[in-house]
Amino acid sequence: MANIMMTDVCNLRCPYCFANEFVNKDRNEISEEAFDKAVDFIVGDGSHSSVGLIGGEPTIHSNFEYLVRKLIHDKRVETIVVYTNGICIDKYWDIITNRKIKLLINCNPPPNIGKNNYEHMCDNLENIIERKEFKDSITLGINMYGENFEYDYMIDLLKRFGFQHVRVSLTVPNISQERNTDAHAYFIKMKPRMFSFFHELLDNEIIPNFDCNKIPSCLIDETELQQFRIYLKNKFIKEHIAQSNISNRCVTCSPVIDIRQDLTAVRCFGLSEYTKVNIENFKGIRDLINYYTRTIDAYAYNTVYSSKCADCYDRTILKCSGGCLAFKIDEILNIQNYAEKRAERLG
Repeated sequence: MANIMMTDVCNLRCPYCFANEFVNKDRNEISEEAFDKAVDFIVGDGSHSSVGLIGGEPTIHSNFEYLVRKLIHDKRVETIVVYTNGICIDKYWDIITNRKIKLLINCNPPPNIGKNNYEHMCDNLENIIERKEFKDSITLGINMYGENFEYDYMIDLLKRFGFQHVRVSLTVPNISQERNTDAHAYFIKMKPRMFSFFHELLDNEIIPNFDCNKIPSCLIDETELQQFRIYLKNKFIKEHIAQSNISNRCVTCSPVIDIRQDLTAVRCFGLSEYTKVNIENFKGIRDLINYYTRTIDAYAYNTVYSSKCADCYDRTILKCSGGCLAFKIDEILNIQNYAEKRAERLG
């Protein structure tokens, strides 16, 4: 997956925002020329047919409808994923109900975004679901932020609109102070509330699917696993749990390319301070992914958070990165630097 950052501007101020290095700072939006170059970069080599639109809030872009229509008519593009808070989508009913469009609506609790914004998002959800068989093209998501994060509103939303799957993500380190901290301590701190949320989801036959920063399996004990296995007695959950990554041991972190308005790209916004490059220096999206795989990912599995990581078989076979790479980015870069200097000496 690769994304185009449509604008720095957002109509919300989420404290966990993964792109807070950029959002609402310079208030830039992508030009048509840069947008076209970014699209060509993503789909031009034929390895990708999906384009993500992110922000800020992408629907705020002054030419959002025009640029999305260009994507809709681009035969190379099969899927357009709009990452949105859902507040402004009612301006674009005609395009967002196109068969190519998928919406990932990040749902925040009413106290965080205000009662009016929350009700507007709910009204938009209701209207778009009524307009056509569009429900399968909508995913609701929640960012689990803080060890006492709210989730009752999310259960209510999912039940109200009949969703049986939900995207969940533990917030990634988004400021310098939070990076290079103890990832395992963070996961353990978040686990009680997160598992309480998952139990309530499964009690309502709603299956969570991790997007980012999945908890490593070594931090889930046998008693906790047994409590979740009970749900396999439920026919619906048993038949559909395989569609979710919640049930497997893998905790991997592959490059997600985010392209900014000036055509610089980052491996992902969690590593935005460390991995900026210009896409015009690469042949295409596959070339850039290979670059990040060589320069970041190849070293990520050689860095560890604890003795558990050091002895972990899943890490040695590249099935567990231990969580978001931002937690250990300095160590990754130190190993990268050592490897490059060693190669020069041997070279």
